[in-house]
Amino acid sequence: MVKHLYIFLTSALICCAGYANENTFKEARKFQRDGKFPEAIDAYKTYLIQPIDASDLDTKDVGLYTDALVQLMNSFQSIGKPDECIITLKDVFRQSPALQREFLRDFNSVLGYALSRTESMDEAEEMMMKALTLPLYSPTPERYFRDYAYAAAVFYSNQDYHHEVINWCQEALVQADLCKNTSGRQWVKTMLGSLYKREGDLNKALELYQQSIAESQEMNDNLGVLNSLHSLVDLFLYWDIPEYANIYASEAVRVERNMKEKNPMVSAQTYIYKGRALHQSGHLDSILFYNEQARKLCEYLPYNSGMVDVELMHGIFLTEIGGDSLKNGIKELQNVTRNGTAANSAKAYHQLAQTYLKYKNNRRAELMLDSLYTLIYSNDSPDFILHIDYEPIINHYLKTGNQLKADNYIQLLIKEQKAYKNNRVNSSLVEAIVDFQTHKRVQDFKILQLEQANQRLWLIIALVMSIVIIFIVIPILFSQKKILKQTDEKVASLIKELNESNIEKERVASEIQEFLNDKEKRLEFETLTPYILKESGETKFRQCFELLYPLFLHRLREKVPSITRREELLSMLIALKQDNKKIAELLAIAPRSVLMLRHRFRQKIGLNTEYSLENFIEDTLGIQNNIK
Repeated sequence: MVKHLYIFLTSALICCAGYANENTFKEARKFQRDGKFPEAIDAYKTYLIQPIDASDLDTKDVGLYTDALVQLMNSFQSIGKPDECIITLKDVFRQSPALQREFLRDFNSVLGYALSRTESMDEAEEMMMKALTLPLYSPTPERYFRDYAYAAAVFYSNQDYHHEVINWCQEALVQADLCKNTSGRQWVKTMLGSLYKREGDLNKALELYQQSIAESQEMNDNLGVLNSLHSLVDLFLYWDIPEYANIYASEAVRVERNMKEKNPMVSAQTYIYKGRALHQSGHLDSILFYNEQARKLCEYLPYNSGMVDVELMHGIFLTEIGGDSLKNGIKELQNVTRNGTAANSAKAYHQLAQTYLKYKNNRRAELMLDSLYTLIYSNDSPDFILHIDYEPIINHYLKTGNQLKADNYIQLLIKEQKAYKNNRVNSSLVEAIVDFQTHKRVQDFKILQLEQANQRLWLIIALVMSIVIIFIVIPILFSQKKILKQTDEKVASLIKELNESNIEKERVASEIQEFLNDKEKRLEFETLTPYILKESGETKFRQCFELLYPLFLHRLREKVPSITRREELLSMLIALKQDNKKIAELLAIAPRSVLMLRHRFRQKIGLNTEYSLENFIEDTLGIQNNIK
């Protein structure tokens, strides 16, 4: 009887303890949602160090316990104290037998990711690798998703693990499909998009960023929206399309200001990206405002988690305006060269070199240029494209007679241009301009003809009415006659101009025929043809396109019998190597509409994810070229 009573009381105490633990977790989660992060941290610590009996843990308990570990780290990230997070995690580990036994893999995974936020990358990678080799107690898709996503984030910047990071992202997304609820899918998609961007597959990157934004908005995950917007802004800055970067940066600022639960690191990046977009687009008025907003948020963060970008942007701004601000700008840029990442250090060296050259301090300028060259030459990362202005550097070395260093920078220029070429097309066709001007004059001529017809109609009415009110109408007749004379003179003048334009058009057409007979000129014509669509209309564009590829549309319609006019235009523009932004401009639609048009066309064709629309168009062109 006593034994049974003991067992009953023990079971009751265990149940009560489990209930109390769950209440502690719920209390911690409420503190976190209300922005009371110190209270949330204390509650999560209490929950994690309470003794638990692993044999009595069910799936729900395991989920709560591991979630408490992640949310403890997230609470520290929300107040910008990543170093204190590491200390607390290690302290909790010492006090919790469960973390040392059943949840050792979970602890190593979270600690590895937390260490990466403090820039302790060697230790972070060691802990993450250890986590991936350990068994997972009572495994769930949510925890596998977390481990693969964290591993990808920790090794993201390590070029030696580029392919492993892609595999981890893809595996994380597989696990996400098995999860009942996970808010990290969008983050992983954004990371995977950046990896595709690094490989040069910008269309895949853009598609993943857009998907990530849509999924984050659907789940009301503002943090996910912000991370995806940051990646889009970075992509457009990389493409040197600052006007689009600025649009998405403004959207990110709007989302950040409306967020209740803010992460200082993510918020700081929002203002940093806005400042970069403004600077690259030449709008300097508001840069200082956004820079100061970012500086306040970065004050307690690790240097390379935000402050390096603040000082780089501010240093560039101050050295560009010069005057009394020059010394402070140089000081901030020098700090970036000492403490920043390779890419930011290179940008700081470049700006310092430009500044010293501007003020005729050649010795210091060349020291900066030597350091810049060493950094660029020793870095083979695909992301290491700085978009710096090499021409003044090369001209400086040519003027000073240093041919060797001039050649070195010429090679760097060629290397960067090869990596960056074909992103944008910035020229137009002479024939299109002449045709456009002629078209305008024809329209003006038609308008004048209508006006003249109206004038004659009024003249007839006036003659009929003159029988009744001849003395009133006579002055009007003289006035109308004068107007008609002026109109006829204007029409005659326009006809003359029109004839001259037709002569010019025939001359240009003759030149274009010569282009088509010349292979090199034909390639140039092929590049410029899309502008006809914008300036001369669809009919002229189709005529020019069929001169280049007479069988392409026929083959395309055979492959896709239900193809629409808009889809044909999209296919022709892709065949002419136009990017999504240029297609949007030429078709006079929004960039998002281009993405939707591409998506629907892919569905109609039945393309799988491994076969891009560009591949389909190239294959169709291949048939065309083989027939030729």
